[in-house]
Amino acid sequence: MKKLTVILLVLLLSLPLLANGPENLYYGLMEGSSDLATVIKKPAKVNYLQTILAVSLTAFTAAYDRPLFDQIAYQPALQIPAALLSASAEPIGLGITYTCLGWNNKELARKMVGATLYNGLNTTFLKYTIGKSRPWATNPGSNPTFIGLNFNNSNNSFPSGHSSQSFSLATVLADEYPQHRWWFYAWSTSASLSRILLGCHWPSDVVAGAFTGIFNANHYLNSISELESTNN
Repeated sequence: MKKLTVILLVLLLSLPLLANGPENLYYGLMEGSSDLATVIKKPAKVNYLQTILAVSLTAFTAAYDRPLFDQIAYQPALQIPAALLSASAEPIGLGITYTCLGWNNKELARKMVGATLYNGLNTTFLKYTIGKSRPWATNPGSNPTFIGLNFNNSNNSFPSGHSSQSFSLATVLADEYPQHRWWFYAWSTSASLSRILLGCHWPSDVVAGAFTGIFNANHYLNSISELESTNN
């Protein structure tokens, strides 16, 4: 795992020497970051049907968090692929995806940065406000507990950050390349499930994270689209 990380880092750092992409990446970083203030001020449009579906599925899954977790987590044969999938939704993995896909597409680079920042902000707020205990911080056989506002990593399980970030990115990429959307969502689903397999999250954390990422990405994309229409 360490060797793979080193190889990927070397490739990432050497890319600026091989092409003219740095300008696009710089544009994406700057514009995507500046979009954040605009998107935060924009009122979110609530799709009530989607909201009801998200709440219902999350609540249903939460009712069976413990038995589902005990059935899925810590499968020996799946630990290595789960670790790789999990890493793909972490900063290094997201950075490599951003570099590769945004290299020749500055607007896509902008959207990936903006959606990731906006989603990360909202997800982090929810995680530390809700205060749900992590599986490894919960007594075996017991259900997760909720303590509310806190800044302890043992109690920031809901929603899953990996799940929300992977689904947020998948939504942006599906918007850009709709013909490949099923591949993007297959990746985000696999990366999300890896968090249960590794024992880091409850099933309902992953479900809530998926809906959170999709909602945040769509709000970002709609806000930017409206802004560009107004400017034109």
